[in-house]
Amino acid sequence: MESTLNPSRYVGVGLYSFPEAARIIGITPAKLRRWAGQYRRKVPGTEYLSKPVISRYFPDGEHVLTFLELVELLFVKLFREEGVSMQVIREAAEEAARRFDTPYPFAVKRFDTDGQRIFATLREESQEERSIVELGKGQYVFDAVVRLFSRKIEYQDGGDALRYWPRDREGRVVLDPQRSFGKPIDAETGVPTRALYDAVLAGGGQSPVVVAEWFGVPLDAVEAAVAFERSLLAA
Repeated sequence: MESTLNPSRYVGVGLYSFPEAARIIGITPAKLRRWAGQYRRKVPGTEYLSKPVISRYFPDGEHVLTFLELVELLFVKLFREEGVSMQVIREAAEEAARRFDTPYPFAVKRFDTDGQRIFATLREESQEERSIVELGKGQYVFDAVVRLFSRKIEYQDGGDALRYWPRDREGRVVLDPQRSFGKPIDAETGVPTRALYDAVLAGGGQSPVVVAEWFGVPLDAVEAAVAFERSLLAA
């Protein structure tokens, strides 16, 4: 078994601390820990250990996420925002993982085309009225929300997600696990968006024109980075 200390395990997969990932996804670090790790959940009369919503590349005790895990959690957030329960999300993930033979079912292009049928299948199999309603909602959310979000993701020949364009593909900001460990960067120059944003704030505030000159990047790279970083703060 390959050691988790092997440096090759950290190359090309994207690396995000839990706080970094929470900031990018737009959820609290506490919620991310619940989704990505095991935790004890109490219900009337009992207590049990809840499994992570997603599969993990690194051990549970290592609080680092990969790019594909980040994409998975972005999809989970979409479903939760539309009122789909965790139970239904887990069922959909398990069914999709079985069909696609992958630990990251939401992060493959096939989910973009087959997700609606996955929810339909689960709805047919469900015996509880409440679950049927939630599964139906999940199918609606897939049509109304997920397809639009999928346009922000660049896939590899119909396979796994390659890059995430949070401001759409016409924008300059990209998360690419092959570049800067997957951190948000200006797609053309590779400069981290956080570095450009921090430079604009430095010394009580700098003109984007000045910052562009400092880094040797186009002005719209600075403006796009500032807009992206501010959108994370507003999330």
